[in-house]
Amino acid sequence: FRRVLFRSVQFAKCCNPIPGDPILGFIKKGQGLIIHTHDCRASRSRGDRDKWVDVEWDPDTDRMFDVSLRMVILDQRGVLAKVAAAIANAGCNIANVSVDEDHGMYATNQFTLQVANRQHLAKVLRSLRLIPEVVRITRVRD
Repeated sequence: FRRVLFRSVQFAKCCNPIPGDPILGFIKKGQGLIIHTHDCRASRSRGDRDKWVDVEWDPDTDRMFDVSLRMVILDQRGVLAKVAAAIANAGCNIANVSVDEDHGMYATNQFTLQVANRQHLAKVLRSLRLIPEVVRITRVRD
């Protein structure tokens, strides 16, 4: 077992890993170590096997991480306010929100939330699933 420290560690934008996700690191010249989730498309191809390294989360990570959610909701007055309140009550910040599509009765909204880890995300998802107008929630990975 060998522990190596990198000066530059970045989190891949393609999969947006958060603490608790199984992760891998990719050593990229000039950029340092890029962290991907195990199920990321980039980590599945794994060309240059010698540049992929096993990594793990620091148990003392105390920052917030962006996670994207796509939600299909019943398009009714006040629903977005209910969703925002549930997110806030779960101790989460909304960094961005956009309406992707409108399908008559339903709207697809994309939220970028800031969470501490997978447990925090699970708490938010449980809160959102209690809202009757929320039809479907998926975690988005580019």
